[in-house]
Amino acid sequence: MNSLIERWNSINWTRYIDQELMVVLTLLTALGLIIMTSASISVADKKGYSNIFYFLDRQLIFMGLGLILALVVYQIRMGFWQELGVKLLPIVVILLIAVLIPGIGREVNGSRRWISFGLFSIQISEVAKLITLMYLAGYMVRHGKNLSTSTSYKPLLIPLAAMGFIGGLLLLEPDFGTMLVIMASSIALLFLGGVRIERLFLVIAGSVALMIPLLMMGYRGARMTAFLDPWSHASDTGYQTVHALMAIGNGGWFGTGLGGGVQKLYVPEPHNDYIFSVLAEEFGFVGILLVLFLLGWLVKRAFIIGFNADKAKLHYGAYLAYGIAFWIGFQSLFHIGVNMALLPPKGLTLPFVSYGGSSLLIAFVAMALLMRVHRETQFALYGLPNRKKIRAKKVVRRRLKNA
Repeated sequence: MNSLIERWNSINWTRYIDQELMVVLTLLTALGLIIMTSASISVADKKGYSNIFYFLDRQLIFMGLGLILALVVYQIRMGFWQELGVKLLPIVVILLIAVLIPGIGREVNGSRRWISFGLFSIQISEVAKLITLMYLAGYMVRHGKNLSTSTSYKPLLIPLAAMGFIGGLLLLEPDFGTMLVIMASSIALLFLGGVRIERLFLVIAGSVALMIPLLMMGYRGARMTAFLDPWSHASDTGYQTVHALMAIGNGGWFGTGLGGGVQKLYVPEPHNDYIFSVLAEEFGFVGILLVLFLLGWLVKRAFIIGFNADKAKLHYGAYLAYGIAFWIGFQSLFHIGVNMALLPPKGLTLPFVSYGGSSLLIAFVAMALLMRVHRETQFALYGLPNRKKIRAKKVVRRRLKNA
């Protein structure tokens, strides 16, 4: 009996699951549901829904679908995703073009970002974030040496051209926020992959030079003017920024309490683009620190998973994990920056906190890929749990039960 117990203890069955990532995801998602529910009740009432928990019900449905999809993705080896990345990119480009076609793409608040599939719609730009990173991770595995050592710009031009084309399609929707997240994550990933900083500096300088005139045209110009002095435009283009700042200011140290926020009645999209302001008002500075801690913990964990995969020479998984870390980190910073009037307004969700079916589904898939990278890293370091160990587990369980 003692030998059986020793054999049982020698098998670390939890090694292949990243428990730390599961804990932070559970905490962040649960807290997000609470905040989103409080922020969305008034929105459901304004829209005339008889069920004030309409958005919570939909978020729970998408969460369930996301978990199912994540479990499926988790079962598939990373080599499959590495091969599929190149094939998925053209499909995403076609979908981004299709979104712009009247009758196919669904327009909401002046933006064409969704394709309807009957009972639900998918925001293609959310899919583009993950697929772009999958493609770029694969490209860096195939051409990593040339990217870091070649004197020619040619190896760098191909991924930059792909990113530029996708960015251009996103601007046509328009979805400036997603374009910024993809470009920032891609450039950071290229730098981490060994591309020299002076080359990336030229890319960044060129991108900024291109964006400045775009930012000053049409409604973006009005937003920039309001961003520079929101209080002078409090009744029009600066309305959302002013009320977001008022919400953050009202929160103080400990907030007004769950459901006690007032500014969510005035801030546009309080359950989505401006959910951070609702969090700040109802949970105060302490709540802000808690959410920042959880998001930072998640980003840190993704980097650690990537670092461990790199040590195990699983370079595709490492690059993908780094890319997901940059994506979650940059999107969180941009969302918070907009809410605090540090950045011009743009439509971006706060990962795992804001309402949004497409963003939640893709975020869960990204986490499943992180889990899979961790699992394959453990396979590389400790080997597969073989059939003898599995049989031993069954024998131990049966004998312990009969003891």
